[in-house]
Amino acid sequence: MDSTEQRDSTSNELVIVGTSAGGVEALSVLVSTLPTDFPAPIILAQHLDPERPSALGDILQRRATLPVEIIEDHAVLQPGRIYVVPSNTDVRIEDGHIGLDRSVERPRPSIDRLLSSAALIYAERLIAVILTGTGGDGAAGAVDVKNAGGVVVIQSPESARYPSMPSTIPPSIVDFSVDIQEIGPLLHDLLVGVEQPTPPEQAGDVLQEILGLVGRQANIDFRPYKSTTILRRINRRMTIVQRVTMRDYLAYLGEHPEEVGELVNAFLINVTEFFRDREAFDYLRDEVLPVLIGEARQRDRVLRLWSAGCATGEEPYSLAMLVAELLGEELPQWSIRIFATDLDEAAISFARSGVYTESVLKSVPQEYRERYFEHLEYGYRIARSLRQMVIFGHQDLSRNAAFPRIDLAVCRNVLIYFTPALQEYVLSQFAFSLGSSQGYLFLGKAETIRPNQAQFEIVNKQWKVYRCVAPSPILALPRRGAGEGTLPARARSASRAAPPAATTSDRLPAGVSPNTQNADLNQVRRATEYLLRFLPLGVAVIDRSYRLVTANAAARRLLGLREVGDEMDFLHAVRGLPYAEARNTIDAVFRDRMTLTLPEVELPTSPGGIGRFLSFSFALMALDAGLPELATISITDVTEQMQARRQLEASYMEQERLVTELAGTNQRLNDMNKDLLDANEELQVTNEEMMLTQEELQTALEEFESTNEELQATNEELETNNEELQATNEELQTTNDELRARTIELQELMVVLESERTRLSEIVQLAPFYITVLKGRELAVEAFNPRYARLLEGRTILGESFASVTEHFYGVDQTVIDLAREVYHTDTTRTTRRVLTDLPNERGEMREHHLVYTLVPTHDLVGRVNGVVIYGVDEPERSGTGERGGE
Repeated sequence: MDSTEQRDSTSNELVIVGTSAGGVEALSVLVSTLPTDFPAPIILAQHLDPERPSALGDILQRRATLPVEIIEDHAVLQPGRIYVVPSNTDVRIEDGHIGLDRSVERPRPSIDRLLSSAALIYAERLIAVILTGTGGDGAAGAVDVKNAGGVVVIQSPESARYPSMPSTIPPSIVDFSVDIQEIGPLLHDLLVGVEQPTPPEQAGDVLQEILGLVGRQANIDFRPYKSTTILRRINRRMTIVQRVTMRDYLAYLGEHPEEVGELVNAFLINVTEFFRDREAFDYLRDEVLPVLIGEARQRDRVLRLWSAGCATGEEPYSLAMLVAELLGEELPQWSIRIFATDLDEAAISFARSGVYTESVLKSVPQEYRERYFEHLEYGYRIARSLRQMVIFGHQDLSRNAAFPRIDLAVCRNVLIYFTPALQEYVLSQFAFSLGSSQGYLFLGKAETIRPNQAQFEIVNKQWKVYRCVAPSPILALPRRGAGEGTLPARARSASRAAPPAATTSDRLPAGVSPNTQNADLNQVRRATEYLLRFLPLGVAVIDRSYRLVTANAAARRLLGLREVGDEMDFLHAVRGLPYAEARNTIDAVFRDRMTLTLPEVELPTSPGGIGRFLSFSFALMALDAGLPELATISITDVTEQMQARRQLEASYMEQERLVTELAGTNQRLNDMNKDLLDANEELQVTNEEMMLTQEELQTALEEFESTNEELQATNEELETNNEELQATNEELQTTNDELRARTIELQELMVVLESERTRLSEIVQLAPFYITVLKGRELAVEAFNPRYARLLEGRTILGESFASVTEHFYGVDQTVIDLAREVYHTDTTRTTRRVLTDLPNERGEMREHHLVYTLVPTHDLVGRVNGVVIYGVDEPERSGTGERGGE
């Protein structure tokens, strides 16, 4: 329980109901079972189609006993009213008001957001109800409600049409799981019981007695806690167990020890979480687990962990994530077993599924969430590799055997609910489990007990980590005394033996010996037997030690006694007598000197027979001062009266049942009549809609006929276009034939041109000239004949300008370059003078030659100059003449 109370912002309680698929039917049943004096406002949030207005308010108003309203922005919450959330709208709870927001997320409206905002305002005065539906909306909000001290009620998943929404609520935070018909009366009882708790000044000694009883059995002192909070939780438990006064509830605690555990849970509001006390788990990861893994790696690669009191599984899964992180890629080579046990079978079933809402994972690091969880539609599931490491099971630490060969036992904040005797027994179990491996014990920081130093040594005092240094056999828990119960949830009451009854000699007056007393008792026995022999009423006499002094024949017959012995104990001699109640009554008679009666005590007869009902009246006997105190017991057979009463009660109950059934039948008939009237109205509206639809269909038919005519005209136009396309196709065919003929002609011309080119190439190659072809304005070398190829000696000059490669042409100088440019620009032919040149012969020997160069322009198809051809002719030297210059 939190040490501080949240400030009361409003004076009223609030009930929020969330549902999804199948919610209309469930909500109709719920609102029909609410009483007209319901003391709190109710907000109904159902997932609705955001594109259509909702008729939920009108539907519920027909069945509801309270007024139904559609929520408006900044509306003030009034008790006894039902508020319906409109479609496509989120609701937030402010200080006694309602705020509306346009929903931007699905589902719409968000039940999580509604519950979380209300928990901040109403805290303990909030009741969350989750009904049938799909998905997991509402689970995160329910956790916030529980953490704030509110109450969480769910529709029983077995009776819900769509159990997904109520099933996603962790069992550890669910206060009530009931059928839909029982939720309305339960809400009324909770509100009436919680609304006006007993003021602290009026609780007085009863509150202190309750807290003292809880402190003795649970070993937790709640007296320093705020009394208003304690009283509010006690009143809630009183409502649940149907006790009107705190004195009645104190008696109930004494008769039902298991209720102490439930009350402690109500005080503490204990909700588990992943990596609870993160620093403590960091210590396990950094200091404890590496040691255990190192020892197991040298041994057999087997690691066995035990999470005792695992609740809904967050703790063992946290251990699994730490082990998986430390082992990394080694994990498949190891045998990891994490035993997770708890008393709550519902929590074990929930933990075994491994599915948690996003709000539950708020304490899980992001890298763990991405690595060890699978995203589902309405939550996250633990990865399969981790689920296979954890073995869940139902276990009672006070009865079941411990697991052997455990390396690490985790039992956090569980021992605080046990008595010292049970704490020592559980710790001996852990010593037995951890002894063989000298493993570690990890307790919660709220634990006050310290394990036996002979068996455990402390490793970390802050986080309550111990190491087992000596094994221990399993110890037997001490046998419980008569009338002592158990606490199945978390706490267990200590064994307490009844105080021994005082002997007769302890109460003898001064000067009276035991022999004198026995003689006087014999005289009393004989006198009473003579006086009571023929009395039809059963009469017996007992002393303060409960010894049966005498009993007449009627008493022996009614009590089933054959004879009366000297040391016969009345409380144990009468088979079936309520021991504690009879003993307390006899003690009160001797102590207070008053007459008391035990009416209608049922004593068994023969096996399988009907029990006998007797009435016992206890009164003191007035004797002389020298005799011990005696009491008479008047025994009356009231079996016939009880049978007659039971018959009358059965007849009355049958009559009430018939009246209730008749009233229910009448109500169902009225509901059916209303449903028939509503159906008739709906049929009338449907008929009108059908008539309107028929007119619309007639109009549509006429439009179809007009469209058909238009399509027919369009078809005729398409036929005309088809004929035109056919004519165009024929024209294209003719053009294609012409192009094919031209193509054949071009191919023939190409063949002729290729032949001419081949012949020209042969002429050029065989010509006795040195030929060079220049192209373009830059006069780039485009080609040359084989004679020049021999002169170039394998050099590559194609594509280069003639001016840059003239040194490769023997005898060519700047004069020839200038003439080539002149020929290109003037479109004229030029011839040079004879030029003496050394040229290699076929053997590579240099010989003198005289070359005359003729430069001729070349033209393109339109007659423009596009190049120059240079012819070099070898002219032998004439006798008597010199070299001639260029023309």
